[in-house]
Amino acid sequence: MPLATKTQTATEIKGFALYVGISELEALNAGTSLAEIAIALKATIAKLVPEKSNETYATAAIAPENAKGRNLDLTRLALHEPKATRAKTEQFETEAKPAKGIVVDLTRKRVFVDGRNAALTCKEFELLAFLIENQGETVSRDQIASISERCGESTPNARTIDVHVRRLRSKIAGYEDVVRTSRGIGYRFDKHPDVLIEQL
Repeated sequence: MPLATKTQTATEIKGFALYVGISELEALNAGTSLAEIAIALKATIAKLVPEKSNETYATAAIAPENAKGRNLDLTRLALHEPKATRAKTEQFETEAKPAKGIVVDLTRKRVFVDGRNAALTCKEFELLAFLIENQGETVSRDQIASISERCGESTPNARTIDVHVRRLRSKIAGYEDVVRTSRGIGYRFDKHPDVLIEQL
């Protein structure tokens, strides 16, 4: 039984599109109009290839008055030119991706990791907030225990604080090192390039 062979379809250029980035106002300022420009281009084609004088088609690109960007780029987008549309889609996808890192919103008491809400408990958030308040300094377990009233709870022991730290680190996975351990003393938070602190 003969093996199936994959054939490649031959292609050829059947025409071309010329995108013109000139607005109606720019044309008027130059003493002409887009319609006159289109007619002139069509006449040029008729002169160069007489038998194809009717093989042309013109359409206008419409965009909001306050649209930003070059007229040529806006025209290509409005007329769905494949390359321009693909580039715009890729740009949108890039912009839509959440920023990497941790965002600590001290006012709303929320923490986001790579754009996702870390859903910290009150204890976990206040622990992180307290370390941030004392940025660059080692905070002892006793000091951390002293802020328990922020969540309306009794003073925890050192072992309980270690558990809270462990749970906090698990919720900011990938950035655990922002909460550093000072062996035998406590914990600290140092300025970190992956951490953005927001406060009104």
